[in-house]
Amino acid sequence: MALRKYVSNPKEGGEEAGKRTEPFRWMIDGFSTIANRGADMYYSRSFTACGFNWKLQLASVLEEDGEKYVGIYLLNDDADSKISKIKAIYKLFIYDQLHAEHIQKEGENYFHSKSHGFCCKVASNKFNCSKSGLLVNDRCVFGAQVLEAFACQSDEKGIHESLSLNKDLTPRIYTWVIKDVSKSKDKLISGTFAAGGYSWRIWLYPNLATYKDCLGVFLMMDNAASLSSKTSVYVDFSLCLLDLHNANHRKLTVKYLFSSKSATVGFPKFLSWKEVQDPSRGFLLNDTCIVEASVVVLGVDTIH
Repeated sequence: MALRKYVSNPKEGGEEAGKRTEPFRWMIDGFSTIANRGADMYYSRSFTACGFNWKLQLASVLEEDGEKYVGIYLLNDDADSKISKIKAIYKLFIYDQLHAEHIQKEGENYFHSKSHGFCCKVASNKFNCSKSGLLVNDRCVFGAQVLEAFACQSDEKGIHESLSLNKDLTPRIYTWVIKDVSKSKDKLISGTFAAGGYSWRIWLYPNLATYKDCLGVFLMMDNAASLSSKTSVYVDFSLCLLDLHNANHRKLTVKYLFSSKSATVGFPKFLSWKEVQDPSRGFLLNDTCIVEASVVVLGVDTIH
């Protein structure tokens, strides 16, 4: 049995605290060896994301209410750290190697000592089914992506952190018409627009060296530098490339904590450049495309 660690675009010395990171992937060859040993726990090597160290914990036989599951957890691996608690927003994945329909779960947790967060699980019978794509040639792949993480200051009375939610959750829709897209040699930046009391811009990377053969689309908080280091803005947003032929638009949605250290987030591989140029689709007409951003500021998270 071989346990191997896969990290997309690893950066020497770790990631900057608060910065969005690429998914960590953990491939296991010979999964049956693990399963035959019963309800043991297995751990990946440590990886760095958002300025902290993490590892994955695999429960090969997880029993709940008489049913058996395969499940993974995220653990904080800063054993020698003096930080009492870390808040993280993250995703867990169980990869479908055949159909690209991965099982995933997103949420947030507080981590302390060796505590773990929520579990991403799948029934054992589905996991072991050859048609599911989760276990192929006795090989499986698990993963995690830490979207945002920060230390929580605390004292004897507990954590001093507050999330103030907005009552008005009306989305702000901004439409950006972009001409001469394929001629661009640099990223394209929209004008500013207001949403939830903050200023925003869209960044577009049309088949540039940065994200070769892809269209990259990002949302940037234009006035993030004015935020306090202890303040984050919790945002639900979507970015949509309009299909003017078939109305089969390409739309991706995410929730994210924007801060002065993490002001830009989006999708480096929003759509392949080949699909963008496909004449049967209406994404690029007369070298012009239209991108819509929908932005809802859910609230403000503050550490006191």
